[in-house]
Amino acid sequence: MRTRTGRRHFAAAVVGAGFCALAAGSAAQAADRAYELVTPPGSSGKVLPGSGMATPSGDVVCFDAENALADAPVNGEIAPDGFCSRRTPTGWETQWVTGPAVAEPRGGYGAAVFFVSPDGSRAAFGTDKGISPDWGGDPPGQVAPGTQSAYLWEGGGAPRWLAPTPDPIKDPNVDRNPIAASDDVRYGLFQSGLRLVPQDTNSDVDVYEWTPNGIRLVSRDANGAAAGGEVPRGSSLGQAGVISRDGSRVFFQHVGPLLGSEPLAQNVFMLDGDELRDVSPRRGGDVPGDVIFVGATGDGETVFLQTSERLTPEAKEAGNAVYRYDVASDRLTLAATDPMGANFLGFSADGSTLVTYTDAWDLQVVRDAQTFTLGALDALDIFDYYTVGSPAVDSRGLRIAPDGSSIAFSSLGSFDGEAATGYRQVYRWTPAAGVQRISATPGGAPAAGDANIGNWSVASGVNPRNVGLANTLRKNPQLGRVIADDGSVFFESAEQLVPADVNAYVDVYEWRDGVVRLISPGTQRANALYMDNSDDGSTVFFVTSARLIPELDRNDVADLYAARVGGGFPLPATPPACEGDRCQGPLATPSAPQTPGTSVFEGPGDELDPAPKVARLTVTGFTAKQRRAFARSGRIVLRVRANERGVVTATGRARIGRRTVRVARSVAAVRSGGTARLSLSLSRQARAVLRSRRRLRVTITVAYSESATTVRREVTLRG
Repeated sequence: MRTRTGRRHFAAAVVGAGFCALAAGSAAQAADRAYELVTPPGSSGKVLPGSGMATPSGDVVCFDAENALADAPVNGEIAPDGFCSRRTPTGWETQWVTGPAVAEPRGGYGAAVFFVSPDGSRAAFGTDKGISPDWGGDPPGQVAPGTQSAYLWEGGGAPRWLAPTPDPIKDPNVDRNPIAASDDVRYGLFQSGLRLVPQDTNSDVDVYEWTPNGIRLVSRDANGAAAGGEVPRGSSLGQAGVISRDGSRVFFQHVGPLLGSEPLAQNVFMLDGDELRDVSPRRGGDVPGDVIFVGATGDGETVFLQTSERLTPEAKEAGNAVYRYDVASDRLTLAATDPMGANFLGFSADGSTLVTYTDAWDLQVVRDAQTFTLGALDALDIFDYYTVGSPAVDSRGLRIAPDGSSIAFSSLGSFDGEAATGYRQVYRWTPAAGVQRISATPGGAPAAGDANIGNWSVASGVNPRNVGLANTLRKNPQLGRVIADDGSVFFESAEQLVPADVNAYVDVYEWRDGVVRLISPGTQRANALYMDNSDDGSTVFFVTSARLIPELDRNDVADLYAARVGGGFPLPATPPACEGDRCQGPLATPSAPQTPGTSVFEGPGDELDPAPKVARLTVTGFTAKQRRAFARSGRIVLRVRANERGVVTATGRARIGRRTVRVARSVAAVRSGGTARLSLSLSRQARAVLRSRRRLRVTITVAYSESATTVRREVTLRG
């Protein structure tokens, strides 16, 4: 279940420093980063967007993938498996985490990694395929086909079944995926109505916690009997802090009398060891209403609650408000209120900063007893997924620095004093600078298309992140850190935000200290989709089907790459060419006859086959005479040489007004080892701009059908 790539199979393409003359460098790229292929070379596994996560250091990354990878069987395109890759001194080593599956898996959703420990030694995952030997298939008393259950992988051997079925079985078809976990993943939460322990005698869904010593009932009364309850969560993941970092405190919601609470309304409770406590006390004398747990700090000391009820004597406005409860002091205070209501969106890990929106769709930040109005959300921000106001907390396009010093979000709304563009844009807010649109060109023009943050997926539609209806075991959350410790923000867009981005595909960008740079090449002919980044931002992971390191990446399926500061591994050595008799090798000595017996198999699987010949392209540079003729006539002929038969396409782009548009294009076939001539003619509009302004800068990109990289040439024409 482990795939280790040998020393000779690693490579790096240095970002901005050039790669085999096919990836020209640019000041808009982070020149200190190098690309590393994370998924095993030659594998057919298709990495799915909207899956996985990296450890804080960026040295371990987990992901979900279809098809065969790291000894996992071929499950087709509807049943992915989960994997974790660890960076070693010689490269990335990948392990199959969500196996071994049973011989005949029955589920349609496959498996998915939900949580990973900071050192990458432990991962919690869900699967509906069954894990050997827990589920044998048909025998009674085992998990029914297609039922989703929680498991724990601890670096090797068979995973531990975290949510087994009881005996006698009640209803085997109840899903019980992991919902939340402690930092080290030794503790975690799931829900079930299966009566998994003797104390669970009711017919309600209850909250359970897995521990190193087995499972225990969480939603219980003071005597330990099951009371019924649920884990506060979004689509699939629990609210932040629903289990403390060390696993000692767990929060759940319950409707009905418990510890003397309001019998007809929802209340929030905390189980601390064996002590049960009501953390939603009603002290305002108002008509009881439901109280919702919306988050807690990692130590479980500060709890945030949302309700329309007045919980304290403090005056609050009509509508929803957010309250803060401090466990140690038993103090409940009003944290956010507004005449148009205050609806919770998120909070910083230290509890210092809240993000809310009003019923009038104003986006607000509460920090240091001040309320900042950032701007107006669009209606779709509230009802759509993957924007700042998404209805599910785990699918929001919102990230808050741990200390609340900066906030990044995506929105269709109107901010920083400018009108909405009709596209999702990425913004950054700080207390000192306010709101700034960062999905913009160096001149400040907004992206002329959608820009997004986070790692997410959709189940249908024309979208680069579409994974299909079956690959939705995690219900499509929005993952990825997005913000680095130094305040950098990572986002993606198919629009050209820097001159080095010459393709028409989604690329990953970095905003740092006011400058936007490419993380992905910007020349590849496939989408590059952000996955995650390390805490310090030195490593950024993205998924692409482009062969960024063609010596290793030998197919067009989606692979996982890392762009790492100071990273990279040596390229495989190219065997020297041979001539005549030197190609035959030494004569073999006849071997003695062998008696029948066991033989050692040597062949495919022992070692990767030698890398195929890499297609390469050379474009002749422009002379001064050619540039003058190009400016005078509007025509130029490119000479392109290729070492493999294929098709080359030259595209010229120039900035006309506020947009970069295509001003020339030519296509030609090229023979192996031959030279093609591509004649480019400037468009009428481009010639008019050159005549009127006496200057036009044209970027010519040459794409080659046999390679995923491109060659770029820039020429400034003077009229």
